[in-house]
Amino acid sequence: MRRVVVGFALIVVVVAVVPATRRAVLQRVGGVLIVSDPAAPADVGVMTESGEGDEIGVSDLYQRRAFTRVLVLAPSPNAVDLELKKRGVHVEDRILSTLRQLGVPPSAVTTLDAGEGGTNDSARALADWVREHPSRVVVVISPTHARRYRRTLLRVWPAGVAPPRITWSPHALFRSADWWQSRRTLREGLFELEKLAWDYVTHPF
Repeated sequence: MRRVVVGFALIVVVVAVVPATRRAVLQRVGGVLIVSDPAAPADVGVMTESGEGDEIGVSDLYQRRAFTRVLVLAPSPNAVDLELKKRGVHVEDRILSTLRQLGVPPSAVTTLDAGEGGTNDSARALADWVREHPSRVVVVISPTHARRYRRTLLRVWPAGVAPPRITWSPHALFRSADWWQSRRTLREGLFELEKLAWDYVTHPF
C-alpha cells in the first residue's frame, strides 16, 4: 500500500512542478486504466449496465458478426423495482430497448442476473454462466474499467474455458489523451485509478 501511495504522490509532484511534462504524464496515467485484447472470434458479446456507449460498441460488433449472441449483465431488482412491479408499473429496460433500436434482435439477447451489479458480482455471474455454457466471450466495458474488470474476471474464470477478451466502445467519453480536461471524465478517471490501485494492493498477482 505504501508503494502505491508513494507512486501517486510522485505523479502529483511531477505534474505540479514540471508543467512541460504534465500532458504526457496525465496521458500515461489515464492509459493505465485502459486495456483492449486483440480481436478474435467470439460466440458471445457481453456488456454490463454501467458503461457509456457500450450498447453502440456491442451493436457495432454484432452487425459485423463478431458474435451472434449478446449477454447483458443486469443488477437484480431492488426494493423500488419490486414495488413498481407490484403496482403494475412497467418500466422498459433502457439497455434492451437501445440494443433493439440499434439492430440487435431481442432473440439474440439474454439478460443475466448479476446480483448487485458491482464488479465482483457481475464477474462471478459471468464466470458461473460460462462454466455452464462454455463459450468464447468478449466483454465490452468502459475504458476506465477495462483493466480492473479483466483482472477480476481472470481471478474467477473457470479452468478449461477460453479466457475472456476485453474491449471497449470507441464512443465512450473517456479518452486517455484529454481525460483530465472534463470534470466528468476527471472524476471518473480518479475514481477508477483509486479502485485499480486497491485491486493491485489486495491482489498483487
